[in-house]
Amino acid sequence: MARRKPVRVLYCENNVDGTIGGSYFSLLYLAKGLDRSRFEPIVVFYTEHTLLSAFKDAKIETIVWPQTRFFSFASRMRGPLKTPMLVVQKALNSVRGFVLPALSRAWFLVRRNIKIVHLNNSVLGNHDWMLAARLTGRKCLTHERGINERYTGLAKYFGSRLDAVICISDAVKRNMQERGAGFANLKTIYNGLDPAMMKVRTPAGELRARHGIEPEHVVVGMIGNIRAWKGQETVVRAIDIVRRTCPNVRCVFVGDTSPQDREYERKLHEELAARGIKEHVIFAGYQRNVADYLMMFDVVIHASVLPEPFGRVLLEAMACRKPVIGARAGAVPEILEDGESGLTFPPGDAEHLAVAITKLIVDRDEARRLGDNGHDRLMREFHINRNVESTERIYETLVGAAH
Repeated sequence: MARRKPVRVLYCENNVDGTIGGSYFSLLYLAKGLDRSRFEPIVVFYTEHTLLSAFKDAKIETIVWPQTRFFSFASRMRGPLKTPMLVVQKALNSVRGFVLPALSRAWFLVRRNIKIVHLNNSVLGNHDWMLAARLTGRKCLTHERGINERYTGLAKYFGSRLDAVICISDAVKRNMQERGAGFANLKTIYNGLDPAMMKVRTPAGELRARHGIEPEHVVVGMIGNIRAWKGQETVVRAIDIVRRTCPNVRCVFVGDTSPQDREYERKLHEELAARGIKEHVIFAGYQRNVADYLMMFDVVIHASVLPEPFGRVLLEAMACRKPVIGARAGAVPEILEDGESGLTFPPGDAEHLAVAITKLIVDRDEARRLGDNGHDRLMREFHINRNVESTERIYETLVGAAH
């Protein structure tokens, strides 16, 4: 009996703001973990980014698709013609930004013999790919990685007709149901991580020296793009409280800042100066190998002030056996068992966060216990193998019988 060819799966990452977030890493780990004898991944991006080499190193075909350029002529007009020309502009952009791309993508799916289209972000976007899949009879599913305030009519129309919508947590699934997007095709598959992927390339001592951190300093760290909803400002206020009893504390923020978030970063620096704690907080910027920094941290913080859809950094810290403190909203309580595999605090509550940080600085035995328990929980519930196997079962259900 002839050996069947692997099913080609087309993935699309829709983020174009230039920052590398959790969705990129989730896609990398999924595509990298696929059984290549059954599935062949092809990944489409809309922008160049620093993680492209990791996909290529994993022998995953990657394509950087040019971004659509929209008309803006009417936006610059004045006078009585502006209103009707805005209508014309909107119509032209609908054709240029949706209809034509859908046709182009449909031809691509046929030409490359793609059987499954797996969109990486949300039912709110990638509608051109959804239409292309319907036009060509391809199976189509999407991840839902956000806790969104509303779902548009277009999102509901396409979302309800997809073969599956993979929610990265029950918190995401519940939110969709509460917002009128409780489709019958919703499935929860947690993001996953293999601890073996967390490889240290730069020793902690070298990193400490690079950032002026002395051996006697206790390092509290946070990994995440610099954005208001990520809660760096809450951490700044907490560190101001902690340093009064633990003056040797140092806080390190690791993460990129997009152009639209530059003002927020500037305000953080102003806050540090106003509180007189600039020497206690370090901005390390984007770091490709977060394991280096996690191993340098004594305590890892997750501080989102809005409900977190998942929180990949929690898994990364657990993989490194680091004690974690997480904001108690969204999916965080699904990952951290308060008092067992981590500590939690009310989002935005700097005082409670400061108490938790101080506890783990003072009680190192408790910090080690939480770190060990967190690692054990990761291996049981959130290993990447569970994520990949659950996703492959969906693929097999969609094309197995016909392939």
